Amino acid sequence: MAIMDILLDNDLLIFSREEMLIIFSEDKYRQFKKSGKKPSEFCKENLKMFSVKSYDFVKKYFVDSTMLVAAIKKYHEISNIRKGEYTLLDLLKI
Repeated sequence: MAIMDILLDNDLLIFSREEMLIIFSEDKYRQFKKSGKKPSEFCKENLKMFSVKSYDFVKKYFVDSTMLVAAIKKYHEISNIRKGEYTLLDLLKI
């Protein structure tokens, strides 16, 4: 956990804390893209989820790991991933 925090805090990963998988899990990606909002803003205003940046909220939201894996897969399928870049899907043992 500490290693991931250091990498995220120093912008050393290809994704950031702001790339909320919740939007993919809720099947709202297209609506999010049209909104022009930041992911956390979209979650607060459109999904009425006010604590999406908190560790506890994310841990509770994705208590079912299959739901998290499905959101990671959806992100990988829908996102425009540049050649040579990886997503969380590339880190999973599936």
